[in-house]
Amino acid sequence: MTDLAHTLVLCGLISGLQPLTLMGLLLVLGGRTPRANGIAYLAAAFSIQTAILLLTGLVFGGKISIGSDTGRSFVGVRIGVGLVALIFGLLLRRPPGKPVPEIPHALQRLRDLGPKQSAIAGLVVADYQGPVLAAIALTTSSLAVGETLAGIAFYTLFATGIPLGVMLWTTNSQKARDRITDLTEKIMRNRRKIASWFAILGGIALMVDGVWSLA
Repeated sequence: MTDLAHTLVLCGLISGLQPLTLMGLLLVLGGRTPRANGIAYLAAAFSIQTAILLLTGLVFGGKISIGSDTGRSFVGVRIGVGLVALIFGLLLRRPPGKPVPEIPHALQRLRDLGPKQSAIAGLVVADYQGPVLAAIALTTSSLAVGETLAGIAFYTLFATGIPLGVMLWTTNSQKARDRITDLTEKIMRNRRKIASWFAILGGIALMVDGVWSLA
């Protein structure tokens, strides 16, 4: 399970550090009920991501050999996604051609939400790249049920644990809640640079992981 563990941890980091997801979290935390909003947002994202992995791991896990043409093509998808992410990240290094809004248009509706709307936002803004790539890796791994659940836990530790840590850090006191506005402004102001480095490093990591799996 060593190679699979590397892939699942990497996919978990991609989901947990996804800039769009974290920006969405910070915006819903700026509502009137920050802790309830954050819990609803993260619970929804956790539910859909875990459902993808459970369905794939328990139903389709081990159905495809990593050495088969299909198995190698699945690894090729991981490498291809990494290459696209790398190119996208490099393109983001270029200055924008026109002024950008303070908050991305896709996230502007996340202000002043309640818990129910935050849950819907969590489903929409959740990262799907990480769980889909992790699910593809599970289809080529023959694991017992316990090992599959352990693998999913590896993914979840980072995919949900990182944004959960952000939520707890920014909502555990009034002083901490005051950080939300400052942190949100800093991230929004530097979001292009953050997204660029995320895509570049994530893309390189995915390509290396894919090549390692084929070695």
